[in-house]
Amino acid sequence: MEHGGFLDTRKTNPATLGLILAAHGVVLTALALAPPDTFKPITYLPTHIYPVDDPAPPPPAPLPPPHIRQAPQVAQPTSITPVTIPLGPPPLTPDKGASSTGTSDPVAPARLDPVFTQAVMDPAAAGRFQPEYPPALARAEVEGSATVRVLIAADGHVKQVDMVSATDPAFFEATRKQALRYWRFRPATSDGTPTESWRTMTVRFRLQA
Repeated sequence: MEHGGFLDTRKTNPATLGLILAAHGVVLTALALAPPDTFKPITYLPTHIYPVDDPAPPPPAPLPPPHIRQAPQVAQPTSITPVTIPLGPPPLTPDKGASSTGTSDPVAPARLDPVFTQAVMDPAAAGRFQPEYPPALARAEVEGSATVRVLIAADGHVKQVDMVSATDPAFFEATRKQALRYWRFRPATSDGTPTESWRTMTVRFRLQA
């Protein structure tokens, strides 16, 4: 025994040691004299090992079908069936102006634009076409012209005189008075009928050398 154990006789009283030995003897005697039913053997149940199959993994999900690109549809050429056109005179179509009784309605004649002729100076009045020279402009030796627009009546005389342009207002005034008093025209006509019309006339004033 190691030094310091409970059976160390150097520190144990002889009386105490005897008691301990007597107690052990009693226990051993009781165990020896105990009936056999007191101690039941330990029965070990057999252990059965059953193989356990692992559950099969679920089948994989089906993959989506790959996208199939359809080829563009090409229009099939349409077959053309030849048509035979019989030669012959064209069929007669009814006249639009014909009525159901077979008589045609009268058609209005096409309207033509009227024929217009322009007024011209009467040769009998040609000697009085030129107006008198304004005295003030004659003394100043001023030459020029006057352009006027005249309204010619259906009987050929001048009804109105409007100035278009003039070198000097005196030239226009002399022309206006002359036209209203002496100018005469062969009037314009529309389909042969005399009618009013406008004409533009120019009068030039020149000094005699």
